[in-house]
Amino acid sequence: MERVHKTSVGNVELVALQDTWLSPAVGDFFAEATPEALAPYRDLVSATDKLTVSITPWLLRSEGRTILVDTGMGGRTVAAALERPAALPEVLREAGVAPEAVDIVAFTHLHGDHVGWNTVDRQGRAVPLFPNARYVVQRAEWEYWAGGATGSEPNRATVLDPITAAGLWEFVEGESALTAEVVTVPTPGHTPGHVSVVVSSGGESALLIGDAAHSPIQVSEPEWCIGADVDKRLARQTRAALWARAEREGLLVGTNHFPFPGLGRVVSEDGVRRWEGVESVS
Repeated sequence: MERVHKTSVGNVELVALQDTWLSPAVGDFFAEATPEALAPYRDLVSATDKLTVSITPWLLRSEGRTILVDTGMGGRTVAAALERPAALPEVLREAGVAPEAVDIVAFTHLHGDHVGWNTVDRQGRAVPLFPNARYVVQRAEWEYWAGGATGSEPNRATVLDPITAAGLWEFVEGESALTAEVVTVPTPGHTPGHVSVVVSSGGESALLIGDAAHSPIQVSEPEWCIGADVDKRLARQTRAALWARAEREGLLVGTNHFPFPGLGRVVSEDGVRRWEGVESVS
């Protein structure tokens, strides 16, 4: 199975990297997923009513910088039933990138499945996997978890504290330019400091949505929320606004959890939005 998918947005190389994937029961994700409600989406659900949920960090090359958006599940034991061992370092090598070459690690948010490969264990202690990078996160996101919030929380001792000890964190507020072509924008709801990433180059644009949505079903059903959405009302508003922008501007959309590579566009048909996946972009 392919674990690396490359495309371009203007002068920016955009690379989907599959760390691992899961097959949860759709009913465990969405309370609204009755047989009747799922009828229009049978092509998105297996015969046994399971979703395909990828864990997909994104790599961007922009203006000479190598940027990793989220770090995936990580190599330690987790409670989730993974379909294969998480393998981001190997997948990065397949993409031709050494961890030491990453200049920026930018987080959409700090849930455990987005920060797992921040560190690896060496000689009995956790050390940064990307030692030459600055780790960029919204201050509101950091303060939310630092304040003791629970629910899909990161293991602070193994994936956050070593980054603090190494002095690699960079806290930002509001819109934040990683390069002139790559900007993080607040899209709260899933978590208080959740951001999406806007890529604009050469007259082309893309939007990396993080966990603003977890399944293509939510393009047509933006009201459906998962349990991990901290503020469900705000998550619904944010999701609807992102789909409206993506459709209005014809944006290429990259996702963290849609079936790999999680790349597509939002289109309308008979007044209903739907996901149109694309394999490549010319």
